[in-house]
Amino acid sequence: MTTKLTATLIVEKGMVGKDPILLEGPVSVFGKSPSVDVNIDNQYVSRRHFQVRTQDELYFISDLDSTNGTFINSERLKPQEERRLRDRDLIGLAEEQVVFRFSDPVKTMTFTSFPPDRDAKPPDADLIVDPGSRDVWAAGEKLDPPLSRKEFDILEALYLNRGNAVSRDEIAASGWPERPDGDVTPEEIDQYIRRLRRRVEENSSDPKLIVTMRGYGYRIPLPR
Repeated sequence: MTTKLTATLIVEKGMVGKDPILLEGPVSVFGKSPSVDVNIDNQYVSRRHFQVRTQDELYFISDLDSTNGTFINSERLKPQEERRLRDRDLIGLAEEQVVFRFSDPVKTMTFTSFPPDRDAKPPDADLIVDPGSRDVWAAGEKLDPPLSRKEFDILEALYLNRGNAVSRDEIAASGWPERPDGDVTPEEIDQYIRRLRRRVEENSSDPKLIVTMRGYGYRIPLPR
């Protein structure tokens, strides 16, 4: 039987002694109200302050029109704005009166065997993606300059599903979480795939690492 890994919010500030909070349901609401999923006893926190939603093993946070704001890595979310959470993101409430750290076990486990020296050459592989440091190695060489945030998010979605085809809709959800209404065009996705191929492929006109699945999306093959 396969054990499902569950993401957690780890308290960094403002709720001393609180155990890690498991994000088990499809939606978890946080706030001061006793009726929410996770109660936060703080005068600066709104009754319904923010929520975390999970979909296809991805996690998305949105501010619920709170008075004093929800912050991701010190950047304030707009009311009702939804943002994808990534491993180690810091969630601050009300000018960081309360701070959580998001921990995604899928991403954390991906690189448990990676050497601690992030500039060291990784094990032999055509492509290595480290979700923790957001570094990428192609043909044993670390990409420098690093990928942009959107480029990395798209590549990460493909890499974590290597061996499987990833649809354009799934790529859009990973690369454009700020546009959840499905208005990302195939041309936009293809443009970013071309950029990625120029960075990681030995010959971008004859791609071996990011393979087109015609009429569906893209796939990173498993290492031979």
